[in-house]
Amino acid sequence: MIKKRILPVLVLVAIALFSKAQALESFTATLQTHETGGRTYLSIANKKSYTTAEAKSNKTSIDMALVSTQTDGKLKMEWYNMSGKDGKISEEMIGTATLINAISVDKDQFNQCKTNQDLNRMTGHITKNAFSHFASVSDDVEKGINYHCFIVQFENGKRALLWLEASDSNTYKVTVKVQA
Repeated sequence: MIKKRILPVLVLVAIALFSKAQALESFTATLQTHETGGRTYLSIANKKSYTTAEAKSNKTSIDMALVSTQTDGKLKMEWYNMSGKDGKISEEMIGTATLINAISVDKDQFNQCKTNQDLNRMTGHITKNAFSHFASVSDDVEKGINYHCFIVQFENGKRALLWLEASDSNTYKVTVKVQA
């Protein structure tokens, strides 16, 4: 009689532990452009954004920077990793080589991605070759954000999703969901 009661309880406990362990970690950070001297650097491990001065002393944990550049008279906004492959990141800031790619996921799909299984199902077709050291956010900042959703792959192979929204012309909110 006791064995019949213990087995279902153990099964329920195992299911609860397995389900909890598979949830994505999530956080939100605010980023500002270089023009405002703001927090342009993002550390996913530390779950926060940094100013340039703060990022210098935390560069091994910085994954990427939100960089604005002037091209053909238009202000562009792009994510860059800290590898230094592009000349957009100063030499004293070179650190991690987190890879990034813009993906076509809408806000509802992003919100529905809550577990490792969801993330793998949504992005399993994306190979390492699809990632780069940078990704475009906006081809013309005055016209707004062209790409909201990004996938990153860390040096250890784990992945995360980023959703970027403009709060105003110099401030952005990024929501991050990371594989546990």
